[in-house]
Amino acid sequence: MSWLGLRHKGVEVLYPEEWNKVVDGLDLLKQYADASVKKRDLTYLDSDIKPKEDNVYVLGDPLRAWKEIHAHYGYFKDNAFVQGKPVLKDGDPVITKEFIDKAKSDVEKIYSLVSDVKREVETIYDLVSPPVDLDSWRVNIGTSPIPLSDVDMVVKKIHVKVPTWALYLVYIGSSSKQDFILEKGDKEILDIPNPKKVYVRSLGNVTIFVMVEK
Repeated sequence: MSWLGLRHKGVEVLYPEEWNKVVDGLDLLKQYADASVKKRDLTYLDSDIKPKEDNVYVLGDPLRAWKEIHAHYGYFKDNAFVQGKPVLKDGDPVITKEFIDKAKSDVEKIYSLVSDVKREVETIYDLVSPPVDLDSWRVNIGTSPIPLSDVDMVVKKIHVKVPTWALYLVYIGSSSKQDFILEKGDKEILDIPNPKKVYVRSLGNVTIFVMVEK
């Protein structure tokens, strides 16, 4: 029996109401066939595709997107997004803060890189351009301030090195005040012409290394 209530017959009489149901079923089948779109019909189209209503239907969704779309032109009435970010259009307000923050971050990175390069250049310069005359010695210091040298001399630069095994901080400065702190492993270059005018002290007994460029 069909969904219209019709049964298969042999040589029995076909009554009018049964025949009418057959006609109704054929009409319904025709309507479904006209409304359905087969897959092979979408492979190649020779007509436009237009939605029945404006701004109602969706092509794809966030979890089932089309892999590629090829076209000559694209027109968007409202917004267009690329990788989750809106595309700027003519007339859109531009928020400059995020661009300024990004530029500021880039400038800070460049400044840090330049500073690193400058330090490397200074180190290389110290290695490849040694002074004509060098002199070095050790200074045993304690809690009382003492000069780096007992005798007056004229030098270009003074190098002070605190060994990595030092147990106490080293304070360096003038005869009246030593505020600059050197920790173990630190190296300081002083542009002072006379090491006798540079005083050092510590919180305990420490041996430091001094080298002068003449």
